[in-house]
Amino acid sequence: MNDENIVEIKNLKKGFDKGKITALNGIDLTIKKGEFVSIIGPSGSGKSTLLNMIGALDRPDEGTIKVAGYDLKGKKDLSEFRSREIGFIFQLHNLIPNLSVVENVEIPMFESGLSGKKMREKALILLDYMNLSDKVSRKPTELSGGERQRVAIARSLANDPSIILADEPTGSLDSKNGEMILKRLKDLHDKEEVTLIMVTHDLNVAALAERTIEVLDGKIKV
Repeated sequence: MNDENIVEIKNLKKGFDKGKITALNGIDLTIKKGEFVSIIGPSGSGKSTLLNMIGALDRPDEGTIKVAGYDLKGKKDLSEFRSREIGFIFQLHNLIPNLSVVENVEIPMFESGLSGKKMREKALILLDYMNLSDKVSRKPTELSGGERQRVAIARSLANDPSIILADEPTGSLDSKNGEMILKRLKDLHDKEEVTLIMVTHDLNVAALAERTIEVLDGKIKV
């Protein structure tokens, strides 16, 4: 970790249903490059909305948000930012069921400019890193929950992101597979020095991070 901020958020506000629901109500947050941060809070607190904002899956109503040098409120097309800088890991994997494991990992690379051969080579390397070399031709439905989540982690690394966003990455797994996934993520952070931001409701999971941020009623609890 260094002293450079990779996330800078000031007075971030976001509402839904024409302002009837306030998800974020004045968030101020900085995250340093290479930091491992967990975000906790009860259901409806705004933690997943905050993660989606950092990943440019949604836009703020008010405030400023800069991630990896990008002004996410002012920039019109955020698809390039997402493909270059962000790796997503979701609770339910979001794998495409009719594609093979290796094809799922290749998906983020389609706009990278790599040849089909290079994409395949990189996907195979990532799957080997996740101990899935024997599953590359399988479909997601043929895998266990832990294996599917490891495929999702491999996919999240496809474009060498500067930030990995993990939303309840162990939420649908049993304790054994959950521990394995967390070890993979921590090893990834420690060895690759990637910034890791993880939403979780589990305080034991959150404790693995270097810093824990609690969100309550759309604000960071101080």
